Amino acid sequence: MTATEGISEQGECDLRLTSASQYELVRKGGHYETMYNLFHELGIQSNILVSATYSHRTSLLTEPTLFKALHIVINHHPALGIIGVSKSSQKKKGNHRLWEARLNTINLKDCVEFVQYDGKDQGLQEVIEKAHNEWFTTEEKTRPWWKIVVVNGAHVLFVYHHMIGDGRSGYAFHRSLLAALNEIEALKTNDGISTDSGAFMVNVPATLPPAHSIAVVEAQLSMLHVIYNFLWWTLIRLIFSNERFLFSDASFSNTYPTPTNPFPKDEHTVTRIESMQVDCTTKEKCVDACRIHNTTLTALLQTLIQVTLAADIYPKAILGFSSVAVDFRRYLKTKPGIDVMMNAAAVFSSPQRLGRYREAGRDLKISARNGAVPGVHLDIPLLWQLASQNKAKLDNDLNKSNTALQDYLTVPLLGIDDEEFASQLFPNIGRVSNNAFLVSNIGAFQGTTKDLSAGWTIGHVEFSAAATKASCGTAGIVFNVASVEKGDLVVNASYEEGVLKPETVRKVMKGVKERLTLLLE
Repeated sequence: MTATEGISEQGECDLRLTSASQYELVRKGGHYETMYNLFHELGIQSNILVSATYSHRTSLLTEPTLFKALHIVINHHPALGIIGVSKSSQKKKGNHRLWEARLNTINLKDCVEFVQYDGKDQGLQEVIEKAHNEWFTTEEKTRPWWKIVVVNGAHVLFVYHHMIGDGRSGYAFHRSLLAALNEIEALKTNDGISTDSGAFMVNVPATLPPAHSIAVVEAQLSMLHVIYNFLWWTLIRLIFSNERFLFSDASFSNTYPTPTNPFPKDEHTVTRIESMQVDCTTKEKCVDACRIHNTTLTALLQTLIQVTLAADIYPKAILGFSSVAVDFRRYLKTKPGIDVMMNAAAVFSSPQRLGRYREAGRDLKISARNGAVPGVHLDIPLLWQLASQNKAKLDNDLNKSNTALQDYLTVPLLGIDDEEFASQLFPNIGRVSNNAFLVSNIGAFQGTTKDLSAGWTIGHVEFSAAATKASCGTAGIVFNVASVEKGDLVVNASYEEGVLKPETVRKVMKGVKERLTLLLE
């Protein structure tokens, strides 16, 4: 029997591969899953990760304890057993289509690593960079497309292929792991885990992940929106020269890969990270101030970044493109809740004229105080006004005009076979994203406490997405934001090595933090 026997014309799969096989096909991949799979296979983006710091009154994490907990987590999240398999297209001869397959077993020894690291000054920045620059060996269909890196017995990095889930899926994983650790501590159980020559094997449950989000959205795509969007972005690129945009100094080649001609391994995207930590007190003051000024933390960060770029880095820029990662779970016919691993997030981009942002960052009437570097200025009333307007615009685009949802629904127009998807996406994506920055805020981690008597707790979280190849994603900076309730907030800014100068990224991060300090004085 061949690997494609048992697959109907409608794409249903009733085939379980032979018992000697390591996986079975379960369904065709969705459009976003196809995109993220191509990102990895063609050398564009390696992975995303969410880290959490686990504390216990008497213990550090050990391999036996973690393996017991992971057995419970894997049974709770079907996505952890999913890998991608390329099969011949049923639409066009010579093309290929992504299928999702389920591993029959997972050897935890293959995907868990314990390391020691002494980098107090840099936090986890160096470890996160290293994790992003290690790519999964996806051609080997025996290992899951995720791994765990445990640093100093406390920091757990959940590193995963974007095909299995979005940023908030990382939170779902850590909530499950936290619950599992406390469950096995209470029950003192290791049921369901067997050892074979020292390898811990976990059987993957025969449960499908949730339906692909884009297939169950309660909305229809408007072709008028598609045409308008295409014409608008095309005209903008024709009217303005590149120096009138942000990130005009980005250095990269407009080279696009194809499924038959991916980037060589030595040309895969190399990710660099700059981190910024905001202490809990400052974060809480910021959230309270946002409520008073009718805005949100995401909109405020978006505004502070735009102000810093316009005032400090790109004085000739006229038009700025800012993007926000939007969670579309609210638009699904069946609401999956926060504890389901899936891809239900997408990037929504919008333009801003930079004149007022530059004005807000160059108000010479307000001098730097309390140790802030002289020369960093802020028109506080104007900044709050801009932040409020950004929040109002996103609310309108999400809830009234549905512009963001319409953008989300355009992805199926690219086709579904690997070849047609890549040929449509990569030559065109730069029109929107090349001069943009992205704010991806996965919110405050919920479901933990600082009360160590409760057993295992989580007191710190971080989120980071690896950079994408500039020609196929963004040449700008991606600001990945995460925090824990009653804890610090961390911004990990990722960018492609060689595209932007490290000192430029550091200057942006420094300017944002100093303006945030001025804003809350």
